[in-house]
Amino acid sequence: MRKTLIALTLGCALIATQALAQTVGAPPQISEQDARSARQSVQPAKQSNYDRLTERAKAYEVNPDLAPTEADYAKARKDRAEGRAPKKRAQGTEIETVRDQDNRVTEYIVTPGSTHIPYTVENRADRPTDPGDKDTLGTPKFINFGF
Repeated sequence: MRKTLIALTLGCALIATQALAQTVGAPPQISEQDARSARQSVQPAKQSNYDRLTERAKAYEVNPDLAPTEADYAKARKDRAEGRAPKKRAQGTEIETVRDQDNRVTEYIVTPGSTHIPYTVENRADRPTDPGDKDTLGTPKFINFGF
């Protein structure tokens, strides 16, 4: 009984696959008007991030006319050898001290690395302060008016 059931099931499966293969084999018929409307409704593929970035990068390609020439390099080497090279800006904060004739610090000049705009802070350690006041530095002067 079991063998006949298996044989019958396999036979039905074979007949069903042949019937499906015959119907699927023929392509559907599409009219010319349907084909035109389908072409018009197709949206273009979206650009990937990589494609967008490569298009933006083309705007920053090196212009060979702006590249330094050998004469520019020779002048820069000569200036550096003579000590006329421009001072490199430090990335960090620079703190300079101004001292008086007795070698005491009178003010600090602070140049932040982010803005490179200096400001000064006066040192008041030699002056008497209010009782209980331990601060010896003055208020920072961000703007200096000089005439």
